[in-house]
Amino acid sequence: EILQFYTNSDSLSWDVMPQYLDLISDVQFSIALQDTRRYLLKHQISPVYSYEFTYTSPRALSSISVPLAYPDRAAQFVGLGASHGDELFYQFSTNMSQNPCNPTKDDEAFMIKFLKAWTTFAKTSNPNCDELEVTWKQDTIDNPSYLVLGRNCKPTSGISFPKRMEFWRRINEKYSFSF
Repeated sequence: EILQFYTNSDSLSWDVMPQYLDLISDVQFSIALQDTRRYLLKHQISPVYSYEFTYTSPRALSSISVPLAYPDRAAQFVGLGASHGDELFYQFSTNMSQNPCNPTKDDEAFMIKFLKAWTTFAKTSNPNCDELEVTWKQDTIDNPSYLVLGRNCKPTSGISFPKRMEFWRRINEKYSFSF
């Protein structure tokens, strides 16, 4: 049932790798993130600002690690989006020996925007700053929202991956399954 939902197939192959990565991402991160989000909003003592990190670059962790792990299949992963941990390259300076790419001008501009929002949030509990060029709405139970944090930041209503999260809610209800 789960594999069918994600891949429209009953078996795994390299042909369904993008859909399989969505499945793994949901199981390892997205479901728990939504559970945590709901908990924080229910017991809110501080404002909650949710985001979906989408910025990609040749210097991203996934752009470096996938070709090392799967050199014959690396091209298949190009354009699949940001991976878990990719944002760390834009938050912290690194001398990672495997990173052959220096930041581009776009990377540097994004880093300034991202770090300014991050530090503004640390100081004020609100990430909004001129560098974002958009308003990052506070996430609430009644009006869920998040910021797509990428080359172009985009305020978005709702939650990330709503169809997939609804699928997991039904799976949980049907099988009393939870992580």
